[in-house]
Amino acid sequence: MSQNPPESAVRRKRTFSKDLSAPQLRAVRKEILLLRADVERAELRQATADLRRNVSNFSWLKVLVPGFAFRQRGSSGKGINASLSELVAQHPLVSSIASMVLAKPLRGALKAGVKPALKWGGLGLALWEAYRIWRQIKQNKVDQDDDGVASSS
Repeated sequence: MSQNPPESAVRRKRTFSKDLSAPQLRAVRKEILLLRADVERAELRQATADLRRNVSNFSWLKVLVPGFAFRQRGSSGKGINASLSELVAQHPLVSSIASMVLAKPLRGALKAGVKPALKWGGLGLALWEAYRIWRQIKQNKVDQDDDGVASSS
């Protein structure tokens, strides 16, 4: 039967920290951090370029978002309405998102106008119903008086 040798015999642990001095370790860590930062910057540049390429047909966005300008591939002379209608035809989800975003301020303005209208409209409806009930009671009283006068003669 063979026994497994202890793990320390198979794998020799190498500790670089014991081989290097403290200033050398700091220099290695600094280089690693600098490389990592360079890689992240390159990835960010690539992601930005991909994003610009993917949304380059959203040129109407510069109308809504200031400072969001794209390079024009070539001006075709179309108006903004034509490009917006093409965009909506190509991407129906964009129109839904735009309507949600644009509807929020409109909802606020509409809510501000509707609240007093509902309040005064409800008050007017309550007064109208009170008037109708009062008129009905008065009409019933007149009818009862007419019946009472006719039956007593």
